[in-house]
Amino acid sequence: MKHYGIVVSMCSQMELLGVSHNAYSLNILINCCCKLGRIDFGFSVLGKMLKLGVEPDVVTFSTLLNGLRNQNKIFEAVSIFDDMIERGYQPHLIAYSTILKGLCKTGNTDRAVRFLRPMESRGSEPNIVAYNTILDCLCKKGLLKEALDLFSEVKVKGIRPNIITYSCLIRGMCNSGQQEEATRLFNEIVDNNIS
Repeated sequence: MKHYGIVVSMCSQMELLGVSHNAYSLNILINCCCKLGRIDFGFSVLGKMLKLGVEPDVVTFSTLLNGLRNQNKIFEAVSIFDDMIERGYQPHLIAYSTILKGLCKTGNTDRAVRFLRPMESRGSEPNIVAYNTILDCLCKKGLLKEALDLFSEVKVKGIRPNIITYSCLIRGMCNSGQQEEATRLFNEIVDNNIS
């Protein structure tokens, strides 16, 4: 069982005892606030970090992004992400994936696809998990041509599709009555020993 409230209390006790915080301990505190559904407190801790002269890092921002996404505040998360880049932080794949999942979850598929594009130029090569997130969203929205185009792009880039990739596509094809295409994709799984 996770006791986030206890961690928050312990951080307060640390301060009373004169123990100074660092980025690691404050990131834990931000994570606890987010897990408790109190993203507002998470941002208060970020303010405290800055006041104490503790430099936030990519983990700090990624944690806040995840907290915003979990509360369906995806456009606020995108704004924080953009601010993070403007401040010179290099987001890692987890930060990108958090935004992609949030955009897809809220039905902003076009924006998710557009968000995927600059990842490479910023030094974060999308992996199959990032592509699967968007493929699943495209298929659920019935945008099968776009999904197949993205699937082709994945293969051209040398990224190996996995069983989740194929499951998204096959489900999408079956739901739209495209049994032949679903069968072709299933045969690719068998022929390429995808697991």
